[in-house]
Amino acid sequence: MIISKKFLTCVCLCAVFVGLFACACYSAESEDVASPKILAKVNGEEITELDVIRALQMLGQQAMLYGGEQGQKMILDELISLKLFALDAKDKKLDENPEFQQAVEDFKNRMLVQVAMMDLLKDVSVTDDEAKKFYDEHVTEYFTEPAKIHASHILISDDNSSQDIIAKIQAELRNGVSFDELAKKYSIEPGAKSTGGDLGDFPRGVMVKEFENVAFALKNPGDISDPVKTRFGWHIIKLHGTSPENVIQYNDELKAHIIQELQNIKSSELLRQHSEELEKKYQVERF
Repeated sequence: MIISKKFLTCVCLCAVFVGLFACACYSAESEDVASPKILAKVNGEEITELDVIRALQMLGQQAMLYGGEQGQKMILDELISLKLFALDAKDKKLDENPEFQQAVEDFKNRMLVQVAMMDLLKDVSVTDDEAKKFYDEHVTEYFTEPAKIHASHILISDDNSSQDIIAKIQAELRNGVSFDELAKKYSIEPGAKSTGGDLGDFPRGVMVKEFENVAFALKNPGDISDPVKTRFGWHIIKLHGTSPENVIQYNDELKAHIIQELQNIKSSELLRQHSEELEKKYQVERF
């Protein structure tokens, strides 16, 4: 089935039109500055350029589909259609339907909650000094990438054949067979046949302790460990390289990120505190 562009516009604008009523109370200030041009009247109710602009803004990225005079005319036509449907619904007294009235009440309550929260949080701010202080106090905890190593391993099952397989691997390594090839041939690790046992980069605290201790004890790229046993079986580990600890330097981008996070933390705490105060002010019963 082919869905027309106009139909899609109408579907989108049904949601937009509801939003226009929701944000009407915030538009008085802008309307006082310059009276918007009236584009149409429906039963005496005005539709202005400002209504079209709001509709386009609420369409988000889809607004690009309705640029230019023709696109704005489509928006206007749909706003007129929506006005007509609303008038028809009132004539049929659909606004007296209990389900509709409950939906309106729910919507009003959601808007009241948003307005109340916006009012409560309007003065929440974070200074540059607060951001820098947070960075300095948490540089190790949040802004330091730990040292890492890059390693591969060959995993051998822990059974009666383990030592024979380990001996074969070590002999082939001495004869110049590549670690990657031997991992694909002998390792029981899922995926080793495609990865050659490559584990990528990892810091301390990721692998099991026995494996980690041996892997981080390797000094130079190319070093290969003696077999080490873990609960998964026997491992032979090869070191490919090391990455030192890296401290993320404080800059404008990081400062902006910290400020946003601290604002979120302050806002959450303020909302929590105010919620507790409201529970003391109003009766709350939990069952």
